Amino acid sequence: MNESAGMLYIWLGKDPISTEPDAEIEDVPGESDLALMAAAIADGRLGRYLPLRIAFSSHRNPHQPSIRSIDVARMLREYRIPHQRCYELSLDGER
Repeated sequence: MNESAGMLYIWLGKDPISTEPDAEIEDVPGESDLALMAAAIADGRLGRYLPLRIAFSSHRNPHQPSIRSIDVARMLREYRIPHQRCYELSLDGER
């Protein structure tokens, strides 16, 4: 890993303020964070099943202004990442 590069910390459907990140990817200088996220998704580094929104930050313990969020469906369409949709049912009031 490049010593001068930072990391992007990723939360898959969890609150970044109160939980540890689910994953991290190298933040490559000169490359868009969204392109890095799309590449990680396309490569399967974030798993096969994704939530509707993914939060990310360059800080492991972020504060509100440093947290960014992406709409996964929109990113999949815009970056032409092959996918199919699934729905999870919340039964018996579970969430």
